[in-house]
Amino acid sequence: MDDKVMDLLGKILENQTETSSQLKELTSRVQKIETKVEHDLGHKIKALFDAREVQNEKNDTIINTLERIETKIEILQMETAHVRKIK
Repeated sequence: MDDKVMDLLGKILENQTETSSQLKELTSRVQKIETKVEHDLGHKIKALFDAREVQNEKNDTIINTLERIETKIEILQMETAHVRKIK
């Protein structure tokens, strides 16, 4: 009877050791995946931020150009109104 119990305990210990080894391997893989995902997301977020900055600069340029055009149109409207009064 003692031999059967010892064999059973030996098998349980062997299974537990194997399970522990598999868990360590799985943990290592998960950490590698987490690192890769964090790295990839970091690059993608930086790219989005850079694209946003470029778009903001373009928007500012367009707004400034529109303001200059608006000013020129207002001046032309005043000149046209002045010319109409003279006629």
